[in-house]
Amino acid sequence: MKPLVLLWAVLVAMTPAGVANAQASGGCTQVAQRLSEAAAKINENASAYWGNRAQFVDGIFGGASSTVPNAMQAAEQNRAQGEALRAAMPSTLAGFRELVAMARSQSCLSATQLAAIVEPTIKLAKRVNFDQFPQELPESTSDTGPPQLPR
Repeated sequence: MKPLVLLWAVLVAMTPAGVANAQASGGCTQVAQRLSEAAAKINENASAYWGNRAQFVDGIFGGASSTVPNAMQAAEQNRAQGEALRAAMPSTLAGFRELVAMARSQSCLSATQLAAIVEPTIKLAKRVNFDQFPQELPESTSDTGPPQLPR
């Protein structure tokens, strides 16, 4: 009878720990999923930003400026879309960093797995944050050239 009581006591004592581990792993699964989704969103927004920037540069400086009739309007639209993506990047990155902190605190991913997600994502976001669209060409091309020294 004592072994049976001891067995039940051990099982009852282990059950809360098992439930807690199952809940923690479910929480880790959710955190890992949210982290992956946030990284994908940053990647998607960065790709869209660089695409808009490339189209802007082509519309202003490239071949499209002479072949496309409304190249300046399209370029300005690309600039506006790119600037909107860039303006949203700091808050998106802050949310991503919160998820990283949560994943670290819960030990959801190994350091190698976390680094594989975090490092390239933060690098992409920082590149977008610190980039600026190139300045447009001046209306008059006669003013272009290096500045003159005073005489």
